This record gives sequence, C-alpha cells and structure tokens, in this order.
Amino acid sequence: MDFVPLMYAACHDDMPEGESSRHYSSIHSRHPTRLLTATLGVPFASEGRGVAFLRAAGISHIATANSPWHSRIVQTARMFGVATDDTVLACESVNGEYRQPLLRQAQPFHLVHNWPYDVFVAARRQGITTRPILLGPVSFLALCGMTKEDNIGQGLMRLLLAYIECLEQLTTAGCLWVQIDEPILAHPELSAATLTHIDVAWRILAEISGGTSLVLVGGAGGFGPHLPFVLQLPFDGLHIDLVYGYRDLPHVLNHFPADRWLSLGLVDACGTVPTHIGIARTIVDQILNSHRRDRLMIVPSEALGGEAGLNETDVTVMLQQKISEIVSLAASRQWRCQTEPVREFCENDIRFVPCAADSVRH
Repeated sequence: MDFVPLMYAACHDDMPEGESSRHYSSIHSRHPTRLLTATLGVPFASEGRGVAFLRAAGISHIATANSPWHSRIVQTARMFGVATDDTVLACESVNGEYRQPLLRQAQPFHLVHNWPYDVFVAARRQGITTRPILLGPVSFLALCGMTKEDNIGQGLMRLLLAYIECLEQLTTAGCLWVQIDEPILAHPELSAATLTHIDVAWRILAEISGGTSLVLVGGAGGFGPHLPFVLQLPFDGLHIDLVYGYRDLPHVLNHFPADRWLSLGLVDACGTVPTHIGIARTIVDQILNSHRRDRLMIVPSEALGGEAGLNETDVTVMLQQKISEIVSLAASRQWRCQTEPVREFCENDIRFVPCAADSVRH
C-alpha cells in the first residue's frame, strides 16, 4: 500500500474533519517508511521564518512559541499578567542564568496574551500546523521568585485557570499537539509536594485537552529518580534525552505504554561533534523490539538554541547540521520489521564513544 508522507501525517494537514489527533494517528500504518521528526524548539528571531525553514528541511513536528532560556520565564509571566518591570538575575543549576520574575503575595493570574495561540494561527494561515510550546505551570512557579507567605500549591490553584484558557483556545483553533516543558524534573531533589503539584496540574490539563495531544519534555539529562513518577503522568508523548540521560532508556522500554508516543533525543543539541548515524540507527532498531515505529519521533536531546560562544554564522551552520542529522536518521532507510530479530538493548550501546567521520555522540 502507499504510505501517507509523514511530514504531512505528523502535522495532520490532511486530517479528516472532526478527527482527533489520538484517533488519526492510530489509523496510519504501523510500518511507515520513515520516522517522525521534531526539534523541541528553535528560537529563531522571526517565528515565521523559522517555521518556513523547518518545513523546507522536512521536520514533521515544527515547534512554535519558542524563546531562549534566559528570557523564557519572563515571557511566560507576561502571558499570564505578571508585571516584569522588576526582575532579578537567577541561576538554575541545569540550564544556567535567566531573568526571574518576582511574584507578589497572592499573585493573580489571567491570560493577557496567548502568544502560543497567535503563532500557531499565523503558521496555520501558511498551511502549516505546528506544535506550540508551553512552560509547565509548576515549573513556571518554581522558577519565579515568591514571597515567604506564598507557595507553589497556592499559586497553582490560581494559575491553572489561565493555563486551561490558553489550552482551550489552542484546541478550538485546531491545534493537535502541544509540547509542555517541565525543566524542574531534571532536578533529583524535588520535594514530594512539588511532585504532587505536577501530578495535579497534568491530570487537569490532560482532562481538558480534548483532541490535543500533550507531549512532556523534561530538563536536559533525563528524569533520574523521578522517572517512575513521570511514567504515570497522563501525557500522550514523552521525550527522553538519549545523549545525556541515556540511563533512563532501559526503564522506559520496560514500562512505557506501547500506544503512546516516544520522542527519542538522539542528536546532541549542544555539542558541535556530528552525530554517529550508524550507532543511532542501531539504538532505534533495539527500541523497535518493544515499541511501535508509528509511535516514535527522532529529535535532538533538547531544544536547539545554539552553542554559547559561537557567532551567528556558526550557530546557523550548527543548526543546519543538527536538523539534517535528525532528518537523515528518520529517513535514511526503511526500519526493519518488528518480527525481525534484534539483539536486546544494552546500556553500553548509548555511552559516549568517538564519532565516525560520516557522522549519537555516545
């Protein structure tokens, strides 16, 4: 049979009217000739130019509502009516320095500017259905400054209504995928209370998401001790960092539901060393032992933002290299049928090794 080109299947531009993304994805073949691709975010100065660039490159899931890490929390604060005139420079142990908004006591939240909705609609007018990015509500609150009289639990109850409105507007506009980033899940010492707040937030957002599929992206380096907790959250897709968080993979393969999407971070988003396509192919083949190929995406280890210290020209060259590696890995050959024997996954397969000239830096 003829397969629907996955660049279009992923974005659902030809989806039958009224079909949800969950149903639509299930009616495609389980044996596609190429895998889906995504970037997790590329903060182009012009969102429209970035969308066009990624579409031309063959990326399936084009992320919109991108912003660099250092200004991301401030931008989210503005979305939800938080004054950002007075910010302080804070440092997050995984991602580095950022501008930190200061929440006043009993800070109210309301949706002032649904920026993810605006850029989604702008891309839709070009005939491209994108995947907007939201910073998770608990991650947002944890990365803001709070008064000693307030806490994340109290703030979350006020903030969730604004997130629900944001998500409902995206769903009404025909958005079929939303990426929700939870960078605080990279921290091994989160309190039980914080994990409970994340659980509550995700269950509420999943309940009202309707036909919109939610993809969970954690922080760089994997989920560590939080992985069992993460796997029970009601996401439709989960991203795993196979460059710096490769130790998560054996547990994921043993416990991940086969009907959910698995985002494979096989291309190093930060380093300039080329990806070893041969080793990456082998890892994907091993994953296909336990997971459906029509539920896999090939992505970078984290959002593509350029390496610190590189000039603009070098950053552009590096982005082009990373995107070409993602597309090459997804489309380089027809993946073997799951009935074919493949040796079991071994952790040593994804340790860092010297890269070949054709080139996952593993």
